[in-house]
Amino acid sequence: MPQVKIITDSAAEISPELAASLDITVLPLTIQLGAQSYREGIDLTPKEFFSKLARAPLTPELRAPSLAQFEQTYEEWMKETDEIVAILNSSKLSKTYHNAQRAAAPLMGRAKIRVIDSQLISTGLGMVVVQAAQAAQEGADVEQVVRLARGLIPRTYIAAFADTLDYLERSGRIRKAQSILGTMLNIKPLLILEEGEIVVLEKVRTRAKAVEKLVEFIIEFTHIEKMDVLHSTTPEDVALLIEQVNLQLPNLDMKVEVYGPSLGAFLGPGALGVVVYEGM
Repeated sequence: MPQVKIITDSAAEISPELAASLDITVLPLTIQLGAQSYREGIDLTPKEFFSKLARAPLTPELRAPSLAQFEQTYEEWMKETDEIVAILNSSKLSKTYHNAQRAAAPLMGRAKIRVIDSQLISTGLGMVVVQAAQAAQEGADVEQVVRLARGLIPRTYIAAFADTLDYLERSGRIRKAQSILGTMLNIKPLLILEEGEIVVLEKVRTRAKAVEKLVEFIIEFTHIEKMDVLHSTTPEDVALLIEQVNLQLPNLDMKVEVYGPSLGAFLGPGALGVVVYEGM
């Protein structure tokens, strides 16, 4: 039986090498910076993205992979298999899921195409995609892959604090009046991803307090399999977070990553976040 093919988008932050080894198709989101547009992960790396933001006050805009890109990708894979699973970033944060659904609808009679709204972004999405691809390589059929992915999604948690409210306001996540007041008070919002939407959980005044709140968020979990620490330009905050977490959870598997432009379009530079994978 032909292997189930896995599709995702660049918000998953899966390296080209890992994607190739697991036969994952990654469709890039487009990042608009001023007059220039870049394909995430192809024309623009995370470090290049934050370097450009540091040089000019640009407002990043995200554009989802197009309907035509999904149609072409489905048609190409249907030459090899009739089982395709697309696991994509939160439908609340981009139109990726909607474009994938629209492209799949006319093909449903010819193939089993399952489109999943992960309600996640960044390495949280990436973890789900990688485990789904590994299951596909081991011979799981399309429904088994879908059940696995849907089971992983509610066990994946994302929290972060932003250094500035500007990017949340520009992306429509908070009102302009909230942004102005928050900037005047030097507020660092603590954010969580709740049902796919970025939600302000709490507001603090200092970065040290924000790190403390992230630690409190982490240690509430009773069975963490592993955790990613996401940052852009703040290794000192990463070190402080890891030090404090190690005092409470000394054997926790933690991986440090620079978050990509898709997440950076909402958080801006200087943010610090965590992705927690909870075990059974």
